[in-house]
Amino acid sequence: MPSHFSLEYYDPPPELNRHILATFWFVADHPVIEDRHPGALGQLFVFPRGDGVCEFADHTDRVGQSAYLFSGFSAAVPIRVEGPWHAIGASLSPLGWAALTGAAANSYFDRMFPAEELLGEEAGEFGQDLITRYRNRSATAAALCEEIASWIGTRLKSVPSQHELLIEGTIGWLATSLNPQVDGLFSGLAYSRRQSERLVERYFGLPPAALARKYRAVRSASLLAQESLSDEAEFEIANAFVDQSHMIREIRKFCGYTPSRLGGQSDPLFQTLLQMKNFDRLEKFRAIG
Repeated sequence: MPSHFSLEYYDPPPELNRHILATFWFVADHPVIEDRHPGALGQLFVFPRGDGVCEFADHTDRVGQSAYLFSGFSAAVPIRVEGPWHAIGASLSPLGWAALTGAAANSYFDRMFPAEELLGEEAGEFGQDLITRYRNRSATAAALCEEIASWIGTRLKSVPSQHELLIEGTIGWLATSLNPQVDGLFSGLAYSRRQSERLVERYFGLPPAALARKYRAVRSASLLAQESLSDEAEFEIANAFVDQSHMIREIRKFCGYTPSRLGGQSDPLFQTLLQMKNFDRLEKFRAIG
């Protein structure tokens, strides 16, 4: 692994594709790391190295060498870690979060908390075992990621089939464009508008309009951070916002950066964290469904 910022993805077993979008190994070998995390999708992860803080609007969550969960963030969150910072874990689909934790995503939004809170003491014990073997190099990161996927797989609970269809329909709606219209979501769901709004917030953490707004900003930022931007992508971004100032405000809110700071070598960690949103993996979930 290079001594800068790096992120390796591993595919979960095929039978877990609808619950685990990917497992990952993240490394930042610096004494102090300060940036912002977009927190677009839920995760279960451990920090074998590094201790830090996440500065939410109304509180601060501390993270260290243990197992943690988050279901997502409503805005980009400043993070500061005493490095080196290493993390291994799993990015969860909305279905995966619900099946693993049995908890409503919106009840745990804008938090980064010990996994024991929802998964019991065994989650903490499992995390400590992974950390020990990572640090003494008795297991590779890839092998530990495989173990995380297996551990999750044995603890998944059932989710009502109609709710699975709602999750799938919402993912499909988000994928239709950078700026999907809310009415287009409701027309494809088997619930009333009020029920649909409540269920989308339960499984995705945000109501439909706010969800679309966040994903528009994070996906646009991801495109703008690429070394080259196609004419098609440039046109789609331009048409997703009212004007340039609107785009700048939205990307700053949800990503913590203005578009002028995206891309190149000046923001390598930010680009790496943007990859963790896994929108391509959400499309994979939809195809399987």
